[in-house]
Amino acid sequence: MREVDGEREPVRTAADSESPSTSPWSAPSFPSHARDTGEFPSHARDTGEFPSHARDTGEWRPARGVPGGTPAPGVSGPGMRQPPGGGPERRSRAGRPLQAGPIPGPMQGPMPGRREGGAGRLRPQAETRPAPRAFNQLALGSYNEKLVIESIRQAVSTSRVEIAERTGLTPQAVSRITRNLLTSGLLTEDARQSAGAGKPRVPLRLRPDAGSAIGVHLDPKMITVVAVDLCGDLLDQRHLPLPEQADPQWCLAQMTRMALESAEAAHPASEALLGVGVAVPGPLDPRAGLLLDPPLFRDWKHVALKAELATRLDVTVIVEKDSTAAAIGERWLGAADRADDFVYLYLGAGVGSGAFLNGDVYRGRTGNAGEVGQLCAIATGRLTPEGGPDLVPECAPTSAVVDRAGAAGMVVPPGDAAYEWVCEAAARGDRRAVAVIEEVARVIGLGAAGLIDLLDVELLIIGGPAVLPAVADIYHGQIAAAVNGFPMARHLREVEVAQSHLNRAAAAVGAASSVFHEVFTPSLGSRARAAHPDAV
Repeated sequence: MREVDGEREPVRTAADSESPSTSPWSAPSFPSHARDTGEFPSHARDTGEFPSHARDTGEWRPARGVPGGTPAPGVSGPGMRQPPGGGPERRSRAGRPLQAGPIPGPMQGPMPGRREGGAGRLRPQAETRPAPRAFNQLALGSYNEKLVIESIRQAVSTSRVEIAERTGLTPQAVSRITRNLLTSGLLTEDARQSAGAGKPRVPLRLRPDAGSAIGVHLDPKMITVVAVDLCGDLLDQRHLPLPEQADPQWCLAQMTRMALESAEAAHPASEALLGVGVAVPGPLDPRAGLLLDPPLFRDWKHVALKAELATRLDVTVIVEKDSTAAAIGERWLGAADRADDFVYLYLGAGVGSGAFLNGDVYRGRTGNAGEVGQLCAIATGRLTPEGGPDLVPECAPTSAVVDRAGAAGMVVPPGDAAYEWVCEAAARGDRRAVAVIEEVARVIGLGAAGLIDLLDVELLIIGGPAVLPAVADIYHGQIAAAVNGFPMARHLREVEVAQSHLNRAAAAVGAASSVFHEVFTPSLGSRARAAHPDAV
């Protein structure tokens, strides 16, 4: 046994190295001790291999065995030779020379996406990220940092020994990575906890103020903007009801204003701003950052949402489909009980779904996965004259409930509060209101049963602006009956139907969480991100 950072851990040999993994980014991830010290991760010093940005930019640090960390002119260290020009040159294990440039000094400058300067100003990402690559050991440090962060995030507070057990990394690797993350300010230590023999373990957790993000949700009836810290605490929230058929340029101006105001209200946490996430109804084109032709938006055809906001806000912008954003938020903020695969059924002005499958968010090839309306149409036999799925009124639950309540003889007040009025009537026991909401939920449940048959998951989460606390049980009961009564494999599994942790703010908080997910979440393999290219 040996002590590492105050904890007793088994001694591993040099052969016990970190598990091969893939980083979705070639550039080093934040936080990196390289930014603060000018040194690259220790596996580079120990193995003579360097982070992938060194390969791409020609910048590198010397291999192990070079006195003082930087070779003097005319001196070459292990694994290096003198090129004709006189500077040291790195050679691969196969003996092929790798192009190298001047030895850089310590990395300086603000983090990507941070604010800099006056109040409310948002700073853009400093450099363009290269395309993701298949596994290479040069990117190993970045991936393993994210793996450790993910383990701590899910556990909320955990020790280095427990991180090693969950991730499969060696205790030495975990100790080195956590030491770097503590130095850079992403982690903090809790009070020591006794674990029997040996020194007490020191739990680690994320520092809430180490990062923040702005989330924007564009809904046909409202713009919602939130500021969220790294641990999911809501720092600011604001809403703006939209007039009928709001002009795209006017909406963009309001989203810009509200995002800047939210960042200012969240100060000083917003000094560590990592970016702005935007949740919108589909369909959208993530490659071009276009909102194509949403069903409930008139004159919103091919609006360059991402590029416009990135220019106006001068910050990194990520655009997600609203139901996908809600799923990401549930995963990021839901901790251990959202660690497995699940489907998020999002109910608002429309109905959609987001999914985590095989440990990662599933967006589909074009970023538009999760449309539920057509499944509802087929299940209820509502077809167009050509035989295709027709529009289903129940898949716009807020308006469908109001319309059906009026048709049932209820005197519904006009305006934006009409849906809440019907829900409150149902909570008071009004049979007409209860029947209306049950019928809408029953149709949505048929589409959800199709999702369960297609994806074979055991957890379905229900959330969104339509799932008010007054009627959550009604939606829950009808949808749970459908997903456990109709799918083909219903005898082999019981689908748990759970209430969202985020609920009404699901899309906005999910949009902010999508920034954290993009920056910190590890992903195995050469992630197919064609549907979600690098953020602007």
